[in-house]
Amino acid sequence: MRMTRGARRVGIVVALLAVLAGGAFAALRAGGDTPDIPEAGSAFGADPDVRDRGSSLLSALAPLLGAGRTAAQRSDDATAGSRPSGTRAPASDTTGTARGGSSGLGLPVDRAVTRLFVVGFPGATPDAAFFERLQVRDWGGVLLTGDNYTDPEQLATLTSQIGIVARNAGHGAPLVAARQAGGEDSAFPDLPPSAQTDQTNDDGARGQALAAGRALRKAGVTMTLAPDADLSAVGGPWDGRGFSGDGKVAAARTRAAVAGYRAARVIATVGHFPGEGAASGDPGLGPATVGLGLDELKAADLRPFAAAAGTTPVVQMSGALYAAFDGVTPATLLPDAVALLRGLGFRGVVLSADLGAAAFTSGTTPGDAAIDALNAGCDLLLLPGDADDQEQAVRTVVRAIRKGTVRTARVREALDRVAALKRRYAVRYGQSTAP
Repeated sequence: MRMTRGARRVGIVVALLAVLAGGAFAALRAGGDTPDIPEAGSAFGADPDVRDRGSSLLSALAPLLGAGRTAAQRSDDATAGSRPSGTRAPASDTTGTARGGSSGLGLPVDRAVTRLFVVGFPGATPDAAFFERLQVRDWGGVLLTGDNYTDPEQLATLTSQIGIVARNAGHGAPLVAARQAGGEDSAFPDLPPSAQTDQTNDDGARGQALAAGRALRKAGVTMTLAPDADLSAVGGPWDGRGFSGDGKVAAARTRAAVAGYRAARVIATVGHFPGEGAASGDPGLGPATVGLGLDELKAADLRPFAAAAGTTPVVQMSGALYAAFDGVTPATLLPDAVALLRGLGFRGVVLSADLGAAAFTSGTTPGDAAIDALNAGCDLLLLPGDADDQEQAVRTVVRAIRKGTVRTARVREALDRVAALKRRYAVRYGQSTAP
């Protein structure tokens, strides 16, 4: 009688297992050292970081053993967020269909997670290695810095390539962002605005933002990490960089700048909540502490954020440590800090601080920082670090969702806010045509 294909497969597996058992018995008798073998001798079904290192015989048998698994199980594996850089996504990741997407999010978990990240990359030309990763990852946004810039024409070419690659991969249109607050706080030094400290009245602040927004939109940049609402307190990190050391003046200029960016149809991002004017240093460069109590923050530092809460589409959290909270955790990772922002009436998108810097300050990994920021209430997760950090963060958040340490409802809420932002500003592969 002819054996079925399944029976032949089982026979092969049994025979190979017997060989393995015999080899192990011989090794034990010889007293030789045995290598560490993950997952009870197999990398099959192991953590991706472990699976990549596995080299046992059972690891080699994993594809054969996996052949009998259900289609649903194999589809679920496709969304584990563990594909190496440079590999093409499976169909479920590029079509947005429900295959592998039984997450309650309407799309596969790893695709949902990547839509929450704003990432950076090295290189200033369309052949940068990042574009291979962009074919795989449906990033929510891309942050451009001075390292990505040569001149306005080159910038337009680069942003166009971001849109082309994302569109051809079947991804959503990513936000294309840059920090362009003026002076030393601008990624593109030959484009407006002027330094905020040189904007001496509200009309000037609005006019500079309008000019900056038009230049950015022409170059395909849809989102600016500006204006800065931090007070230029004497001796603080924003001394000589902010609008003013007076909370009332800074509030009026911040609100005027937001209006200018809106008129230019570019997404404004007011930072850095709850205010870094009194910080011991720049949180983006190293651990920094704000020693003010909550009442002191409310009296001055929160005023620009309160003034812009009803009009700015995005607010960025600070990575500083605040005595007003626990004094040891970056504000971007604290639910109480985000709740304070929401209490001002802000209903837009909350952008995290640089999670690489926040992870360093808190002594954790970018992935753990991403989980904490998401659970705290951040909707977009900023990670301009290297590709390894970005991939580690995606995998960590995917696992947290599967384990339930990040609620699906929290992810859905963040996705909905980001999607609404893109609709409102009609983000279309590097261009913005907001009302």
